[in-house]
Amino acid sequence: MLLLLTLSLGVSVSAAAVSKLRGGWYPWMPYQYEEKTDEVQRLTGLDIELFREIFENQLDFTLELPQINWDEHQQQLKEGKRDIAGGAFMTEERENYVYFSTPYRTEDVVLVASRRDAQARRFINKDKFIKDFPNSKLRLGVVDGYFYGDVIDDFLSAPANRNRVLSSASVQSNLQNLIEGKVDLVPVDRLVGASLIWENKFASQLVMGETPIFSGPIVALFSRSSTSPALVSSFNQALQTIRESGRYNMIVRGYLFPTLLGLAADQPWFRMLDNIGTAAFAFSGVLLARKEKFSLFGALVLASLPAVGGGILRDLLVNRDRPAVMDSPNHLAVVFVVVLISFVALRLPERHVRLRLIPTIEEKGNWIIKLFDAVGLASFTVVGVIVAVEERCDPLLIWGPIFSAMTGAGGAILRDVIRADASHPSLHHEFYAEISLLWGFLFSLFIVSYADVESFNLMSIKIAVALTGIGCLLTRVLVIQRGIQAPAFASMPDRETMPPTAHSEGEYGRRLQ
Repeated sequence: MLLLLTLSLGVSVSAAAVSKLRGGWYPWMPYQYEEKTDEVQRLTGLDIELFREIFENQLDFTLELPQINWDEHQQQLKEGKRDIAGGAFMTEERENYVYFSTPYRTEDVVLVASRRDAQARRFINKDKFIKDFPNSKLRLGVVDGYFYGDVIDDFLSAPANRNRVLSSASVQSNLQNLIEGKVDLVPVDRLVGASLIWENKFASQLVMGETPIFSGPIVALFSRSSTSPALVSSFNQALQTIRESGRYNMIVRGYLFPTLLGLAADQPWFRMLDNIGTAAFAFSGVLLARKEKFSLFGALVLASLPAVGGGILRDLLVNRDRPAVMDSPNHLAVVFVVVLISFVALRLPERHVRLRLIPTIEEKGNWIIKLFDAVGLASFTVVGVIVAVEERCDPLLIWGPIFSAMTGAGGAILRDVIRADASHPSLHHEFYAEISLLWGFLFSLFIVSYADVESFNLMSIKIAVALTGIGCLLTRVLVIQRGIQAPAFASMPDRETMPPTAHSEGEYGRRLQ
């Protein structure tokens, strides 16, 4: 909600009247936040970058944006001491003291509860909240000056509910109050809540509702006391210009979609597929280690590279501050478990034939291994595109598919480089990385197209993630079943140099006849 921009003069302004805009920001990730790049704190976010693009690049203003409280901003808009605010809902009260710009995005307000509080968890559902929460004794945590929609606004305005409301200075402190049991429910923008819960590792303690308690368009506010409709018109025209140029699409992809895609992929079923695929990739290294008589450490290396090597290569290419494998040890843990179980199974006495898993799988379970490998390719294809979006790689239609193929197949290729084996199937005849390229491209195409809409439905993105994974999996299964091979990079021989066939008139053909 909360980018605030103020004109440095206390008089009515138009787009050409002043060159410096004084304003502020409020911690509201992914819309407004500070990130550390090369040891330097930088203010960024969707609202920040959008306003910089419009006011600095399109309208030739200079912005000054210190951090400032939102409630105070609203009061100064009324008094004309501040002129512009971004990331705000339209309300009847605000219409008395500001002009509204054209909407440029939407926000969904959801309810957050403690996982340990079964009674409070019932009310994260919109219908349950409307029907039963006003008559309960549960407490609500809010931030001063925020608008959460008519349902919550009506609750807050009722004098009888004053003792059930606790106001905080920020969303962060609001969630902390929830964890400490000072309140029972907290309304928050879906993406802001998801970002804070992930960043502060609150996922094991807090749960967000799926259905929004309120959804509405987001606009820029222009003080009636210190600005004119001409400035609003200039803003709207500039907004339309960057929409048509594709710049708006890039800003949305860079700042909203990493969170949206993270929410869509952070599902139990996707994590399960990811683990199954990682185990399959690791097991392919175990089989090679057994065949070529590697040591236990060598087996760990051969198993780790297909599972995490592609992701490490990808992260090095985009110069990520920390490779993903260092932020989450889950993949390496799966690799270690697979290698250790395989190592123990190979050393079981001969009489424990049922437990001699490796030889049995090698002889009879090759198709099962390929199926699990296909599951891994599907999940890694989705992850590759998500990383391309997170790192704001452009054009996404090129880097999304490349990162998908690199994440899915790059590790196995790296493993074979270490083994000095140039006969890797993906580089010769196997139709493997091409599948990841195809579905990575289709997923990237969806993201680029969907970023142009003003209202983002999380369910649509979840469906896109699921369809990409399922499509990649089924394509790989079809390739395995039909024995489809990748086109070979070789020129067709000249007709004069081709060996005669059974249908030719040469000596070779006559002999066959």
